[in-house]
Amino acid sequence: MDGQPPIPPFPFNIRRQMYKGRGRPQIIPPMFMNAYDIRQNQHANQHQLNVWQERVLLRWRDDTMVYVPDGSGKPGVCIMEPQLSLGQNYFEVEVINVGLGKDTLRIGLASIDHRLDSHLGEEGNSVGFCINEGSLFFNGAASASKACRNGDRVGVGIRLEEVMDEGITEKCPVFFTLNGKEIMKKVIPIPARGMCPAVSMCAAGQIVRCKARSDWTSQEEEMVIDSCEDDWGRLHDVTVHGQVLAYAGRGKTIADVGLAQAQKPLSPTNHYFELEIVDPGKNCYIAIGLAKKDYPKKRHPGWNFGSIAYHADDGKIFKGSGVGDPFGPRCHKGDIMGCGIMFPRDYKMDSDDGDSDDEVAIVKEWQDRGPFNRFNQLEHRLAHDNFDVGIYDFPDDDEYEEYLSDEEEELEEYIDKVQTGTKVQVFFTRNGTTIGRRDVQIPAGGFYPTVGMLSLDEKVRVDLRPLSG
Repeated sequence: MDGQPPIPPFPFNIRRQMYKGRGRPQIIPPMFMNAYDIRQNQHANQHQLNVWQERVLLRWRDDTMVYVPDGSGKPGVCIMEPQLSLGQNYFEVEVINVGLGKDTLRIGLASIDHRLDSHLGEEGNSVGFCINEGSLFFNGAASASKACRNGDRVGVGIRLEEVMDEGITEKCPVFFTLNGKEIMKKVIPIPARGMCPAVSMCAAGQIVRCKARSDWTSQEEEMVIDSCEDDWGRLHDVTVHGQVLAYAGRGKTIADVGLAQAQKPLSPTNHYFELEIVDPGKNCYIAIGLAKKDYPKKRHPGWNFGSIAYHADDGKIFKGSGVGDPFGPRCHKGDIMGCGIMFPRDYKMDSDDGDSDDEVAIVKEWQDRGPFNRFNQLEHRLAHDNFDVGIYDFPDDDEYEEYLSDEEEELEEYIDKVQTGTKVQVFFTRNGTTIGRRDVQIPAGGFYPTVGMLSLDEKVRVDLRPLSG
């Protein structure tokens, strides 16, 4: 995809109003469908939320929840409809600040009629995991596990395929995860209206960031004894499940790229890798390519200098620029995309992990020329603009290209003229057929297999050594 904004999973013009009859604050997206309609309509937008909250503020711009004390000393609760369902049976948060005190921060599931002044797990219509202490609560009873810290990812899911009938009551296993591994499980009765993701808080300064809902079952099926995580040198907003990479970012702006970069660069003895699109997600913003070792983690491969990539959503090739060129067909679920290098026979691997002295000197000369230091200004604008979701709404491609890629392309052309690195041919394939080649110079340290993703629910199966037999 071009370096332009993806479709956001949450509408930006959310409005607030009081819910008549219960006095609960509610966030209502435009064209709102009630919870019953969402559950019944198989084609409904799963990202439209009905949020019930008291003393907890859900900041939609960055998906964070914060505790807002009102002097009552009561816990705050946030419940998010629709309920978890088959295909969307898992919810996760990242702990930004656990806050002070014990038993003050819980994640779990609750019915929409759960009280908004009672911690999760204190009543029979909810279950909660205490992040501060590592305890699981249901009906007031607790069982201990491992406490969590800032930066941990804590999740909750429900195995609806294992529902058990006990008279007029249905029971189902609910499980909790810590940093991608299951740590606790509890079989609980399921209310008629289902169980929704929920968070309860009771201490100033507590902050968690909500992650996208996903299908934990399919992730588990992909788990193998060898996790393959050692094959990857860098992972940003991407999780590893055997050979499968799953996008774990927000998918709201072009700053939300998920990046996976291999531990080792391609070489004459291992010159090709490929991926299969397991799930194209919302928009199939999937890219396969090569990048230098220190490539920016929040940029799709191909968008910045030192990289080249083939993008599945539009079939374009990107070579160090935020604007791509027509290259090959678009790719869809089940397609296999490949990338490799045709090394010259006399090629020798460069053991240097960093940029060459020549390249460093060239970039420094470019940055220092002129009083405005224009290249650094562009990078500063990008870093600043990442926090403004509307900054990327350009009226046309020409204005966007002028904003992002003119300086990068000019720098790339300038480096290409004076750089003396080895020139090779990078080729791309689709379903076993070569679709094109491009001449590029290998950066110091080599070209590393790199995969980028940018929309919710994307999953790819990667084989870093498909030709090894």
